[in-house]
Amino acid sequence: MVKQPEEYRWSSYQTNAWGDESWLALHEEYKRLGKTKEQRYQNYRVLFENHLDDSDLSLICNAAHYCQPDSDDRFKEAIENKYGIRLGQSRRGRPGLKEDEVVKI
Repeated sequence: MVKQPEEYRWSSYQTNAWGDESWLALHEEYKRLGKTKEQRYQNYRVLFENHLDDSDLSLICNAAHYCQPDSDDRFKEAIENKYGIRLGQSRRGRPGLKEDEVVKI
């Protein structure tokens, strides 16, 4: 899309990395990057110094496409317990009827 994150017009990178705080509310995770603004800017830029390799990009794309986290079983179980959902592949098609829902003709 772009070679550098600051080149993307709709990114918050400019605010988080260089201090253009005119329009963006800073979130708590960002604030933990440093005690001063300058520390936060520097530490945020460090996050973007390394590029992802193709295998990492593939994992991220697949996780986003299938709306599934790419993580260990413990993390997935924590999500399932917290939100009362089941992660993983679901059966395709219409759900089957229970015995008492079957209409006999």
